Amino acid sequence: METTIKTYQYFFIKREIEQLLNVYHSVNDKKTVATVQALATEKINEVVENDPQAIVLLEPFVQQIMDTNLKKEKAAELLERLKEHVAPFKQPSKIQVEKIFRKVKKLKQPDWQILDLKEHTYIGWNDPGTQKKYLLYYENDQLKGVHGTLSPTIIKGVCAICHKTSNVAMFLSTTKSGSDGTYTKKGNYICHDSDQCNQQLVKLAPFYEFTEIVKKEK
Repeated sequence: METTIKTYQYFFIKREIEQLLNVYHSVNDKKTVATVQALATEKINEVVENDPQAIVLLEPFVQQIMDTNLKKEKAAELLERLKEHVAPFKQPSKIQVEKIFRKVKKLKQPDWQILDLKEHTYIGWNDPGTQKKYLLYYENDQLKGVHGTLSPTIIKGVCAICHKTSNVAMFLSTTKSGSDGTYTKKGNYICHDSDQCNQQLVKLAPFYEFTEIVKKEK
């Protein structure tokens, strides 16, 4: 079985490379550079959950990014090669998506043709006609989804999913709050553009925390 890495791990590694490049081009002190390199190696091993197979896969790659003469072009080339080992988001069928959002009438499906599935931890798409946003994801290998209203007002703020400063909008879902049949709205500011959010997502915990808050109770 081929060793693969997850999308968020790939983007975490990409972020580490960008930080290394910045240090290589702006710091002259060799000790400082060596410290940053050691930290980057440690963090990369941690993000792949210290999986021995993933660490072996990444070993030659990590060696190359430790070259202080590394240039942006070479780093981009290395990342392209690493991307070949990223496990893509498993595309569900149209019927599976309809089943997840079974209470939604005239559901607008994502345009799978334009999505790079290796760049998606989750699939998020907007339906401007109904001011709705849909999020589709896997949890313990089970396909799940949440949807809610998305405010048309876009502001600069921190996204509750990727924790980066971005163009965000308020996402609200209506959830059942008790056995008495009362409902409450729950949500937070998230990236308006889910493709960009996926590229900024380097940890899974915040994503699952958000989906847990906005899940519609049965």
